[in-house]
This record gives sequence, C-alpha cells and structure tokens, in this order.
Amino acid sequence: MLFHITAKHDHETCPGKDAGPNGPAAVEFQRWMEGNDDVKVLGVYGYNVSHKIFGIVESEDMQAVTNLLRPQMFAGDVEVLPVMDSIAVRKSSGNWGK
Repeated sequence: MLFHITAKHDHETCPGKDAGPNGPAAVEFQRWMEGNDDVKVLGVYGYNVSHKIFGIVESEDMQAVTNLLRPQMFAGDVEVLPVMDSIAVRKSSGNWGK
C-alpha cells in the first residue's frame, strides 16, 4: 500500500537551527528517509523554505509508517494518507494512450 506523507515543523522546532543541515540533530531527524525493513521509501521532496517535506512510502502496515515517522511527530504536524498509483490503474485498465 502506498502512503503520501506531508511533514511540517517551524523555525523553532527545526533540527537544523543550531548546527545547520548537516548537524547531528538534522542528520538523525532525516534518518526516516532511508526506510526500514517494514517501510520502503520511494521518494522524498523538500520545500525547505517552509520547513515542509513530502514523501511517498510503501508498506503493508500503517503502524510501521507511524513508527518510522515518530521523531517527525514531535517536531510538528505530520499527515499520512493512503493513496493509489493512478497511472498504474489507468495502464492496467487498458486506457493508457487512449
């Protein structure tokens, strides 16, 4: 199952505020991007000016996604939405290219 993630924090809770984007807090904060055995991260896209990040992950278990994103939840709002691959659906239905 695919999930779309939107995570947002502010300038006060930003893990990069003290030591920058390569500081230990920021590096650890972004570890979720590597995924784990239960969650495959397909893509992560940032809008750093707004302290916002978007991601697409794949997992059979919503709780596994929640566990992976737990550090994000302490810094700001996190939204996780189940989504479907609409291109794959269009192709499998035989409507691609029509």
